[in-house]
Amino acid sequence: MKRAPEHIALRGVRTHNLKNVDCDIPHRQLTVVTGVSGSGKSSLAFDTLYAEGQRRYTESLSTYARQFLQRMEKPPLDAVHNIQPAVALRQKNEVSNARSTVGTVTEIDDHLQLLFTHAGQTICPNCELLVSRDTVASVVNTLNALEDGARLVIVATVDATLAEHRASMLKHLVQEGYARLYLDGETVDLREADFDRLLDRSDFPVVIDRVIVREDAQMRISEAVEAGLALGKGRILIYRAGEASAPMVFDQAFRCNTCSTNFVEPQPALFSFNSSLGACPECTGFGKTMGVDFKKVIPNPSLTIEGGVIACFQTPKYVRQQAALVKACMTAGIAIDVPFAKLAAEHQKFVRFGGKGYKGLSKFFDELKAKTFKTDVRIFLARYRGYDLCPSCEGSRLHPDARNVRVAGMLISDVWGMRIEQALAAFGDLRLPEHLGKRVQTLLDEILYRLNYLVEVGLGYLTIERQSRTLSGGEMQRIHLTSSLGRALTDTLYVLDEPTAGLHARDSQRLLEVLRGLRDLGNTVVVVEHDPEIILGADYILELGPLGGEHGGELMYSGPVGGFDLGRATEMAADLLDEGAKPTSDKWIRIFGASEHNLDNLDVAIPHNRMSVVTGVSGSGKSTLLEEVLYNSWRRSQGHGGIASGSFERLEGLEDFDHVVLMDQGAIGRSSRSNALSYTKGYDDIRKVFSQTREAQLTGLTMGDFSFNTPGGRCESCEGTGYNVVEMHFMADIEVVCEQCDGHRFTRKVLAVQYRGKNISDVFAMTVDEAVDFFASTPALIRKLAPLQEVGLGYLRLGQTTSTLSGGEAQRLKLATYIAEGRKSSESRPVLFIFDEPTVGLHLRDVAVLLGALRKLLEIGHTVIVIEHNTDFIARCDYVLDLGPGAGPYGGKLVACGTPAEVAACPESITGHYLRDLIGE
Repeated sequence: MKRAPEHIALRGVRTHNLKNVDCDIPHRQLTVVTGVSGSGKSSLAFDTLYAEGQRRYTESLSTYARQFLQRMEKPPLDAVHNIQPAVALRQKNEVSNARSTVGTVTEIDDHLQLLFTHAGQTICPNCELLVSRDTVASVVNTLNALEDGARLVIVATVDATLAEHRASMLKHLVQEGYARLYLDGETVDLREADFDRLLDRSDFPVVIDRVIVREDAQMRISEAVEAGLALGKGRILIYRAGEASAPMVFDQAFRCNTCSTNFVEPQPALFSFNSSLGACPECTGFGKTMGVDFKKVIPNPSLTIEGGVIACFQTPKYVRQQAALVKACMTAGIAIDVPFAKLAAEHQKFVRFGGKGYKGLSKFFDELKAKTFKTDVRIFLARYRGYDLCPSCEGSRLHPDARNVRVAGMLISDVWGMRIEQALAAFGDLRLPEHLGKRVQTLLDEILYRLNYLVEVGLGYLTIERQSRTLSGGEMQRIHLTSSLGRALTDTLYVLDEPTAGLHARDSQRLLEVLRGLRDLGNTVVVVEHDPEIILGADYILELGPLGGEHGGELMYSGPVGGFDLGRATEMAADLLDEGAKPTSDKWIRIFGASEHNLDNLDVAIPHNRMSVVTGVSGSGKSTLLEEVLYNSWRRSQGHGGIASGSFERLEGLEDFDHVVLMDQGAIGRSSRSNALSYTKGYDDIRKVFSQTREAQLTGLTMGDFSFNTPGGRCESCEGTGYNVVEMHFMADIEVVCEQCDGHRFTRKVLAVQYRGKNISDVFAMTVDEAVDFFASTPALIRKLAPLQEVGLGYLRLGQTTSTLSGGEAQRLKLATYIAEGRKSSESRPVLFIFDEPTVGLHLRDVAVLLGALRKLLEIGHTVIVIEHNTDFIARCDYVLDLGPGAGPYGGKLVACGTPAEVAACPESITGHYLRDLIGE
């Protein structure tokens, strides 16, 4: 028998900056692709491997199926052999749908819906009794469970509410053989009764039979029950003869046997807030209703009524409302020169809901809602829009009937509200009745399988109902990884982009085991990664380099992990990780009583003019502290409308800063028209230089003519892109160099204009390093390009589109613009910079360059605060605040603070444990 090929063979790969790379990637192994930022890792892994695997799979489908799938361009290479169908798990979160949650993405919700359908018990909210649908067999089984000799009266109630001739109905019952009624515990014979006494009744309790529970009466009992259910339209009552006790009620309909309330029988759609059957009728499954967010209306309660505490009244259009409020408060004896937060509760209520002589803010917004046909009113209301918990479903998102179904005492909304680690514990201890069978146990096993892997990849702190759009790119990628494990595909090529992004060092080993689990299913796993623990835990290594951009794209190492010298790269970077002189300051930013989300009444102090880092496991409260409390508080203090900061008691030290800048993990623009020059806003300076040349002035060319984004000087055949797109329908579209401008993007008239022997197209072809030398006499441009050199991007071409940049290059490009802004602000008061994981996508050598660039911000007087997991970076910061000790409700506390060495010495600090290993203390 012929053996299956053992590796994917790539030959002559020339994607982006790759230089005819030849390499083999073993099947059913974990391969890590590493190297400095911009060396070609993503080009090899995603733009070549994934693109070709996906393209070949797509081409195997019918043309009808192909039109619904993404068409992948064939990568430039000589040959590729033995490639498998590919799945890419990127470090992006492109979900914007508010209905998408962790549960829906991981398919946990689908399995929960089935579990609650088959194992759920509906409890009547009025009677707190089990609601069930009875059958003849279930009724007979219940009666057989009674003691032998029990005397029973089986009664069916016949509805006579709408009967016009009740006497005729009674006669008809007698003719059918039902000659007795059961009234007040006594049997009444209709053949002897006075019909006139019965005609005012709305129903007739008809005796079907009187039976004695014993073994030889089984057939008679069964027939009586069946006849009773038929006559009573699915409902019967069974009394104990001669006793005054309440009857046993049985009903074939799904309703309460005591209060007769009807319920929807459990089915999967009933437990889905995305279904019309299961969604709450009032909020349509969102869990919140739209209203006014008074935190946005009153963003700064420390202001007075007279001083403009009501943000929406501080515009010329609503100045009358401000005057009316001041007048009403003075009349009511409410102080207008006291901070709003210090006013009595009833005075705050007067402002919000009104009182004698004043309609209040709520009435003001209600009146505006009647005028939403006006565009300016809609824009105004949107600025102060908020969402309140739905009063009907109380945030559960579900229809009332779904909120009556329980499994082991839990509602499905209770499960959604649990953290993943809580749900794992709850379902791990769950013991279901044996009669539910293997089908339900299989559902439970699938739920536990997914929950367990989510915990293993370090996401146990997330709740199942957490909206997908609120997750970071790294969190979303690890969720997709869990979903892939749940689907149990085999012989598939998985390509992952730095799955450790946003992950604390504590969780790296568990993530590695998950990646190995994906491999052990029989898949080929290729991971772009910089984390040493993941690299050393792989089976096979591909290292690209030696540098980034045009100086990279070469295969430096290809082989088993045992032959890879990780220490060589680490030592080279360590030489660059020079701490430098640390600035000193006696000023601090102090936050008191931070209690947003899981922050536990936190007090922290952060030094000015230092590089501080906030650490802690994922979900410990780092982003909440810096972004929602610190950054949003500053924005609110600057009068930004509609900004609600996180909860805290007091904040000091921000008044010393000119402004606060936040660099989050949001992606930079990926437009084909965006490039390094336009992103740094240096394009305007170059257009100005060319428009001031003698040739431009003689031909009447202006700055606008040197832009490829607007008509005038650009080539209109390709609209300034340099290429034309040829639509290939069922194949990937092809980009062809524009025949009109030959890819130069401009008209001949514009290209004829030269500055120091170069035209505008030649400038776009320059690297940043070349441009800094060429435009040395244009200081405004140099100020914008120099930071690119400082972050190690001197090799980039000015015209290279941002869509072709690697993740690390894009991160550093963004950083360079912030450094340029810091230089610009150095002439005024200092700036506070907040960075959210700037080392994402960076090799250790790039981290060293990043540290150097950030220290230059400190040298000119600014302050830097960083959220980070990279221990090499943390060890070289000036001050560390470690939050934890765990995630979610187990986090939000300050575990340790001080220098890296001081945190490393703290035995309670998880981050300190990894710092000890690094700095040897």
